[in-house]
Amino acid sequence: MSDQPASVNDLRSALALLEQHPGQLHTTDHPIDPYGELAGVYKRVGAGGTVERPTRVGPAMLFENVKGYPGARILVGLLASRDRVGLLLDCPPRELTQRMTDAVRNPVEPVFVGADQAPCQEVVHRVDDDGFDLRTLLPAPTNTDDDAGPYFCEALVLGSDPETGHTDVTIHRLCVQSKDEISIFFAPGRHIDAFRKKAEERGKALPVSINIGLDPAVYLGTSFEAPTTPLGFDELTIGGALRGEGVQLVDCLTIDQKAIARAEIIIEGEIPPRSGSPRTRTRTPGTPCPSSPATTGPPIRPCR
Repeated sequence: MSDQPASVNDLRSALALLEQHPGQLHTTDHPIDPYGELAGVYKRVGAGGTVERPTRVGPAMLFENVKGYPGARILVGLLASRDRVGLLLDCPPRELTQRMTDAVRNPVEPVFVGADQAPCQEVVHRVDDDGFDLRTLLPAPTNTDDDAGPYFCEALVLGSDPETGHTDVTIHRLCVQSKDEISIFFAPGRHIDAFRKKAEERGKALPVSINIGLDPAVYLGTSFEAPTTPLGFDELTIGGALRGEGVQLVDCLTIDQKAIARAEIIIEGEIPPRSGSPRTRTRTPGTPCPSSPATTGPPIRPCR
């Protein structure tokens, strides 16, 4: 790996790189409904993998005309091709396994920046603003009739161990339940859930930042699980190693937590303790967005 900072350090620079390679990014301004249509279109354009046919390996898609959300854009399939991942990491596809292994073995710690260096805080909406509503601010897709609601996909949840202060991240699909409430599903062993349980034992909420629209290296680094990255290992350090420079973090504006400074979207919130609050129950029927094709599970755990 090069010790020099990479030209790609966020999602926008990653898309700019893909635009230089024919067949890797398709942009469309055709109107798309985030309820059902988006997933159906991409299934036939570039989903690849194990989803039900018809499908094929194809480009990432950037939808620039989302019905009901003027100015919003949705990106699909960024990491759906091994060749595309190789481009994004400046690495031959056949060497990706070794590249990832080297990054785990040689982690690079995050770096902290001020708000003046954090594009994620250029536009701010607060929950006490008149008319605030997550459901109208951000276009979270609904992919199947069984979904419990619209989902933010590939949302990176960043939290800290209440005992040690150690910070870690895990990838989740988050269901928008109301204007200011999101539910989160924890599979057994997720590190943020371990932090949540410790906070709950103290009768406290766990402050977290939800980070969306990131440098692909950050997503790849946080896809590791134990035993490769046991509790206490910060997966952001893998993303830093893949880029040769630390992931930039900034203080959140409303909670005692950090956020990824170059994210497209940050949602600040708390996971409340399980006891004593009716808000700890999900408000809609349905199932979590599947982590693997044709799989679902019970809805659980809101973050407000």
